[in-house]
Order: sequence, then C-alpha cells, then structure tokens
Amino acid sequence: MLQTRIARFAGSAVRQTKTDGRFNVLLLGAGNINFGTTEGPWNHSKRLEQKLGDRLRVVGVVDKNRARAEDRLTIKRADANVPTEAYTHTKVFESIEHASQSLDPSEVPHLAVDGFQSTTRGSTVPGHDTEMQLIRSFPDVAHLIEKPISAGSFEEAEKVKEALQGRVVSVGYMLRYLRAVKEMKTILDDNNLKVMATMATYLMAYGFAGEHSDGITKGYWDKTLEMGPVVGQGTHICDLTRFLAPAPLLDTISVQTVQHTDACGHLSKLKRDENEFVQPGNRIPRITNASWRYADGVWDSSSTAWCFTGDYDVELVVLADGWKLRLVDPYGVAPKLYVRRPVQTIFTDDDCYLSEISALVDVVDGKAPQSVILSTYADALESYKLTWAIRNAGEKAYEARGGPKQ
Repeated sequence: MLQTRIARFAGSAVRQTKTDGRFNVLLLGAGNINFGTTEGPWNHSKRLEQKLGDRLRVVGVVDKNRARAEDRLTIKRADANVPTEAYTHTKVFESIEHASQSLDPSEVPHLAVDGFQSTTRGSTVPGHDTEMQLIRSFPDVAHLIEKPISAGSFEEAEKVKEALQGRVVSVGYMLRYLRAVKEMKTILDDNNLKVMATMATYLMAYGFAGEHSDGITKGYWDKTLEMGPVVGQGTHICDLTRFLAPAPLLDTISVQTVQHTDACGHLSKLKRDENEFVQPGNRIPRITNASWRYADGVWDSSSTAWCFTGDYDVELVVLADGWKLRLVDPYGVAPKLYVRRPVQTIFTDDDCYLSEISALVDVVDGKAPQSVILSTYADALESYKLTWAIRNAGEKAYEARGGPKQ
C-alpha cells in the first residue's frame, strides 16, 4: 500500500505547483520553531506566509501532541493577517507515515519543514530517521531541516547525507542569509583579503531558555537531551565562522569552561532549581571558551555563555590585513556591521529567516538554482562536527581540573 502511494506521489508535487500555483507545506512539529516563541525571532510559519501569501497551503502538521497542534491552528485561523486559505484545511497527523496515508495527491507537500527535536533526525535508526521517513513517504519533497542536524553519531549523519544527495535540502543556519554577512564576504572578496582571525561571542539569554506554558523544561539544561550550549545553540556562530574562514582544524581545538561547580558559575535568575530536574553530571557549562586554528593558519577564539537574562548578545569579529569587520546583533531586526575605517552600516529590516525560506521556495519553484541555498546538509554536517569537538574538548578540560568524568 505504501509503495503504491509513493509511486503515485512521485513527481506530483512538482507538477502541481506549476499548474495551479498552490504551494503545499508539511510542518513537522507544532512547537516554537514552526509557530514562534517569546524567546527569539524564529517562526517558520510566519515567514512562509510572508513569502507565499495566498499560494500557501499548510496541508498538515505532524505532532504527537494533537491538542497543541490544534491550538496553534486555531490561532492561525483566527488571525486576520494570515492568508485566508493557508490553514483552512490543515490536518493534524501523529506521524509522517500517517500523513502519507491520509493526504490526497493534490495535497502532496512541496516542502517539509522539520521543526522536530534534533534527536528525531540525522540517522537511519528507526525513531531517529525523519529524513529517511520523508524520502520514503514523499520522494520529491524539499527539506528545510533545523539545526543541529542530528543528536547522533557522525557515521549515521553521513548516511543521511548520502541519502539526501540530489534532493533540495536547506539546513537552518539562517545567519548566512543576512545582508550584513553578504557584505562581509563582498568586502573580503573585493579587496582580495585573507582572513587572519575570527573572534565570536554568543551570549545566551537564559532567563527564557526552555520556558513553556507549563514551566521550564529540562532540555536546554540537560546536555544529554539538547547536547549543550555549543552543539545546540552556539552552533550558529560556529557555522558563521566556517562560512567566512577556511576549514577548521579540529585537532587544534583548546577549550576551557566555567561549570556549575565553580564559585562563579551560579545563575541567580534561573526560574527553577537545577537540583529538581538535572543530574549534576549532565548540567551544562555556563561559559565555554574555545580557540582553534583554521587552514592557512587562521586563528579563532569563540565564547558561548549562558549568563544573560534579557536578550541575546551576539558578535562576530573578522580580522584581515588592515581591516576589522564587526557584526553586531545578527539576531536582531537591525544587524549592524562596523568596518574599521571607520564606517558603520545598519541593515534595517533584515530578516534572515525570511531570506532563507525565500531562497528555498524559489528553488522548489524552479526560479533559482540550488546554489542560492547557503547551507547544504553536507556543509551543516561539518558545523556539527566542529561543535562536538568543542564540547568534547571542554569536558576533557573539566575532568582534568577535577570535574566529574563525562
């Protein structure tokens, strides 16, 4: 039965978008990534509405928590700013297989947006194989995959990379799409500059981290669940350094951390006592300071910290011969690029999430080549490896100064 449906679905999504203009989307997860949160600007459904307008048809939401999904849809349907038909006929499914068995050929998704937890993807192991399920159920669907691409082994992620070869895939490293970042690359290229060093800070606003309507969830705070600040969050700034500099040499990574056991590691504004929900050995570092070499001798120093209670504070500095490029507040609505001459450029209304969605939709529509997708799966896998190398080095350094064996 499933094979019959796969054969029937093959090619149908591509044909449909060219005949009636509708653009079908399957949302995986009814959580904050796809529907928004007070914690940050991420909200894929909103950007799809902005990009596609009346073309958008969200054919389904896959989420085991049906009540949450229905609540999200009720809000969308009542919002006068949302395209009228976008969610009118949206169905809720408990699994991708359920969606494939229930959707009609006219409802086959052109794009699947993976907002599931990272533990569900990046692997061929059943239960952790979202990409493989999509390939089996909807052979022609394009993929937008959230970061990090996995919570599993590099070997399994490599298998997924091979399975996705030749398909339209974009990984959610949206900061690459900022106009400020494009300007940084242009300055480096036009002036024939070689990067000498990168320095980054990713300061997490921990006051709202993991906060939901039912209180603080443990995922952000237990590194066995969401893999800690670097792999799970700081991955954005690590990826951006990779985007602007040569390939990092993982065997040169050196890391020091501030841990919950350090006198300076107490977080005064945490809304729930860690003793209630996270084992001591699983607690996240408060600060991770890493340095490494890139190819060609380029040096990096990056700090990922959970020490703020308001908004994020993120900066990236790139040094070249006679030049200093400083990107400030890439998460904000008006990222700033300071260029040592001195010049300040403010990029107002720069929505990298929308630019990311727009590029992917244009590829699916046949209006742009796949090269406009700035973060492929294979490339994102290298960022995943870098963040794990940083985390592992930090844990080794913590053990060396008397911390618990990780």
